Amino acid sequence: MTDFYDFFSNLLYTGDWPPRWNCGKWTDFHGWLTILSDLMIWLAYFFIPVILIKFTQSKKNLPFLPVFWLFGAFIILCGFTHLMDAVIFWWPAYRFGTLVKLLTSLVSLGTVVALIKYLPLMINFIPKDEEKKEIIDSNKVLQSTITELNKQVLSKENEIDRMKLEIARLKNLQ
Repeated sequence: MTDFYDFFSNLLYTGDWPPRWNCGKWTDFHGWLTILSDLMIWLAYFFIPVILIKFTQSKKNLPFLPVFWLFGAFIILCGFTHLMDAVIFWWPAYRFGTLVKLLTSLVSLGTVVALIKYLPLMINFIPKDEEKKEIIDSNKVLQSTITELNKQVLSKENEIDRMKLEIARLKNLQ
C-alpha cells in the first residue's frame, strides 16, 4: 500500500530519474529521430479521433456509437503515450507516463471487450439506406429475370403454335 501511495503522491515528481537524454548514449540523430517519430505518431493518433468524431456527428442514429467512442479514447490515449515518450527526453515524469499507460491499457481492454460483444451485430448489420438499395437492386434483378422468362415463354408459345400449324398442314397433305 505504501508503494501505491508513494506512486500517486509523487506522480509529477521527477527527481528520481534523469531526463531520457541523460540515460544511455543518445546521439542527436537517434534522439531526435525517436522524438520526431513519437510526435508524428501522437499527431496521427490525435487527428484520427477528430475524424471519427466528425464522422459520427454526420450520421444520424449511428449504431454501435459506444464502440466509436471507446475506439476514439483508445486512440487518443495511445497517442498520449507517444507524446509522453517524447516529453520524457526533457521532463522525466516516468510515474505520470506509467499512469497514462495504465489508462491506455484499461481503455484498450474495454475496447476489445466492446468489440467482441458487438462483433456479431456489426457483422450482420446492414444500414437502412444500404438495405433499401439492396432490396431495390434485388427487385430490379428479379424484374429483369421475370421479363426475360416471359420473353422466353412467349417465344416458346410462338414456336409451339408454328409447330401445330405445320403439323396441321402436313395432316392436310396426306
